[in-house]
Amino acid sequence: MNKTVSFLKKPDLYLGIVRYVLAMGMIPYAITKILRTQFVLLPAANWQRPIEEISGSAIAWTFLGYSPWFQVLLGFLELIPALLLLFRRTTLLGAILLLPMTINVYLINIALNLWDATKQISLILLLLNLTVLIFKWKSIVEIVNIIIARAKRFRFNAVEALINTVLVVVIGYFAMQPLIAYKNERNELTGDWYNLHPIEWVLTEEKINDSILPARNYKAYYGAYGSYSRNGDNGLLDRDIRSYSLNKEKHELTLFPDYDTLGKKYSYSIK
Repeated sequence: MNKTVSFLKKPDLYLGIVRYVLAMGMIPYAITKILRTQFVLLPAANWQRPIEEISGSAIAWTFLGYSPWFQVLLGFLELIPALLLLFRRTTLLGAILLLPMTINVYLINIALNLWDATKQISLILLLLNLTVLIFKWKSIVEIVNIIIARAKRFRFNAVEALINTVLVVVIGYFAMQPLIAYKNERNELTGDWYNLHPIEWVLTEEKINDSILPARNYKAYYGAYGSYSRNGDNGLLDRDIRSYSLNKEKHELTLFPDYDTLGKKYSYSIK
């Protein structure tokens, strides 16, 4: 009886249970990625439906499986750490290598609002992964202490720190300026494109000299930095025009086709 109680008090018993459950839970997901059978859009009826009628979770699922080699790579990045968890000597290495994967999978499920079951499973796997690391906390502390002890051999260099700080600030400043300008760009044609409220312009008729062309029901969207897209009444993307420039003072709009770098100028008015 005492031997049984003593055995049940051993942390290694519970560590073994947790690492085996985690490994057995990850291996099937790894294999299905390697065989490219996980990220598949089902049922086949979805293939014939307009994209507006397909749920966001289904689109996200299909997107994750868009690249075959990347899907296989993800599978091996899950399989190798899972196999390492099966052996006591490599348990810590497997748990450390697997942690970025379990965090990433959980965040993807939450951010893309995938199915409740996948959210719950990914959370359980993440908690199991963290539990293994908690059991191995002493080993982690020892590794950190070794790294810190080696780092103490190098003296703090104030000049190096100052140079690095200045570089980060300067590069960050110049990198942020065009991005902030891009984010905040607005005009009477674009609308609030950044917050998904662009203005949709519908071309109902065109007048050239004394001739009026029939309505083609083009839907045009003007974006930041001169980006332009236009859809025809058949829903297909019209690529005759790729970009535009706007002169607000002269109320002049210039459209740039692929074959004409000079562009064509039009006068416009907004009523």
